[in-house]
Amino acid sequence: MKYWINRLSHPFRGLKYAFTQDFAVRFEMIVFGIIGIPAVYFLFGPLSAQELLLLIFCWFFIVVTEIQNMAIEIALTKLHPGHDEAIGRSKDLISGTVVLAFVFGLISLVFILTGKF
Repeated sequence: MKYWINRLSHPFRGLKYAFTQDFAVRFEMIVFGIIGIPAVYFLFGPLSAQELLLLIFCWFFIVVTEIQNMAIEIALTKLHPGHDEAIGRSKDLISGTVVLAFVFGLISLVFILTGKF
């Protein structure tokens, strides 16, 4: 049991680091997750279980891509601290995944609010 508790300390330490060190992760967790989803539920609800599950999934998807973005950018900066065109392009690409996740969340929200889901 002690082995598994020790193993779980690593991901929790990573989540703590992401939350305390990256404004975007904090913003997405608090504004979208803690405030946004309940606000949508109470303002436009009641939502079906599927609609609520889709919103929660979209929120997790956005946060996960943001944390991956942060991890890759940290690694690339550590490997190549100077300006490099290929490294910059890689950072742009990973940032684009966050934008796509956010657009997916917005499209899902529109479908839910218009009753097309």
